[in-house]
Amino acid sequence: MGAYAFIPISVQGSSTVDGGTVDLDLGPDEIFDLFQFAISGRFEGWRDLGRGDGSAAGFVLDGQYVNLGASPNNVGPRGNGKVDVDIQQGIVDMLAGYRFPTLGAGTASGGSLDIDVTAGARFNYLRQKIDVTPGIPAPFNANLGDDKYWLEPVIGARGTYHVSPKWDLIVRGDLAGFGVAGDDLTWSLTGIAAWEAWDKTTVRFGYRVYDIDYSTGSGANEFAYDVTEHGPFLGISRRF
Repeated sequence: MGAYAFIPISVQGSSTVDGGTVDLDLGPDEIFDLFQFAISGRFEGWRDLGRGDGSAAGFVLDGQYVNLGASPNNVGPRGNGKVDVDIQQGIVDMLAGYRFPTLGAGTASGGSLDIDVTAGARFNYLRQKIDVTPGIPAPFNANLGDDKYWLEPVIGARGTYHVSPKWDLIVRGDLAGFGVAGDDLTWSLTGIAAWEAWDKTTVRFGYRVYDIDYSTGSGANEFAYDVTEHGPFLGISRRF
């Protein structure tokens, strides 16, 4: 099990709330200004199938949550208004996995390769809300946006190349959505270098790309989030 952080340094795409679309092109400075809170973690349990070839069955529970927000003041015709922007995204993956027989075990080079495949369900939470208080009486106040929840299928694969007893190189990717509940397609791809810094404790660092294309409703009721994020991946895990 372990904790990790995905730190986007670029967010590009568009956000649609109540039919109004805003193009997004955020760099590190803008993202850190909007950042409020984030938490993420992953638990994996694998059981050797007893075939003597490294094959195994397992399950994976992966959760992540991030909150971005801004509250600019002194807006509106009188200069005493306020805008509250609240964007929250949460994901929980519940997956079953299979590990194929290890490739290259016992070769002269010492390297070996494990390949895992996973499939299961992903629970999504997405909030896009904008509250506008222009500093003059109602009905000019506006509460835009909504909270969306949906469940969708997800599949994934991972390749782990064991360079040495202390170092692994990992490539991990997944696909989700497939048009279910308004999510046309979500995908991610992560490259990771893993170093066993202490006994059974591994430090992981790498780079991740994440893309989501979600939309529901139409016209003045359209709610959509179509963005691509990429940035560093950092983590630490403990093996029991």
